[in-house]
Amino acid sequence: SIMGDFRRASRAAGPVRRLAGMPSESLIAKAFCGIESGEIPSLEDLILPLTSAPSGSILGLPSALISHIVQSSIDRNSEMQQQSLSDYEDHAMQHLEDFVTKYAALADRSLADVSQNDSSKLSVNLALGVLSPRQIYHCVKSHQSKMEKTENQKGDINNYIRDCSWLISHMEMRDYFLFDSFRNGPKSYHTKPHKPKHLDVRPEEWLPFPQGLDAFNRWASGQTNLPLVDAGINELISTGYTSNRVRQNMASVLSKDLKLDWRLGAEWFQFCLSDHCVAANYGNWAYFSGVGGDPKNRHFRTISQAWRYDSEGKFVRKWNKKFDSLKLKDDYRHHSERYEVALRPWDF
Repeated sequence: SIMGDFRRASRAAGPVRRLAGMPSESLIAKAFCGIESGEIPSLEDLILPLTSAPSGSILGLPSALISHIVQSSIDRNSEMQQQSLSDYEDHAMQHLEDFVTKYAALADRSLADVSQNDSSKLSVNLALGVLSPRQIYHCVKSHQSKMEKTENQKGDINNYIRDCSWLISHMEMRDYFLFDSFRNGPKSYHTKPHKPKHLDVRPEEWLPFPQGLDAFNRWASGQTNLPLVDAGINELISTGYTSNRVRQNMASVLSKDLKLDWRLGAEWFQFCLSDHCVAANYGNWAYFSGVGGDPKNRHFRTISQAWRYDSEGKFVRKWNKKFDSLKLKDDYRHHSERYEVALRPWDF
């Protein structure tokens, strides 16, 4: 199936249902009566069987890197564990409403660095089930309805105020990957999950894992010497997140340039991402590696992508340690010359 075909069909034949009311506490209590919750394992408990296996490694990567990622995740989640579930849901809903009403219309979602409210950052709440796609849909529609009424009354509200429909489009994309995963079943994890009928160009065969282990190690640890990719990996390792633009470039480099099996990248993302969703992660990786439901053969040129979406090198300099001691001169004649040093490949 093709994403565009799915989205058109779902819009025509699948209206979004209304939000259901909150179930009563008595119903919830009856449903779980007699079930022993037991002790919830810690992240250290879950990771121990993997790190203590005979190989002593995950995906052939250094144990120090794995330990760093686990500790970063523990540190990030310590604050969240202090909140009750109801407080966390209230916070998530408030964040959704704030983003829709204040930032969505002006967000530049294509940037490498989306830390300045250029991304909704709703993916973690969606992945954990704290928010539902229907809540996002109805929040957007409610805001649009209010803006239309204000515009009709005053006649002075610019159209861009209501331009937050892209959030609904992103929910459609998410639904596509979920339904495609259900349809494909175990095939979702094959090297070539499915073959769209009108896709003429098939990717080359990927290198076998032992042969590509060194290249994968460099990619997964942020040592490709491609600044945008390395910065993205460093952000992912430290925060459990990186922007969609950077994720696409990371996938393209691994599958199209390094010619490694896309599933290695998907598994690494699964290990690192705070917002991991099986269907969205594996679906996106297959999509951008040329074996998913995409009629195009996408191959990103990561250097030009950095110039376009991180034109001043802020993202690269923020997440790439090679630039810790680099002082960019302010007396260069041209703007582009000032930042070129942060965006070119290093000894690639």
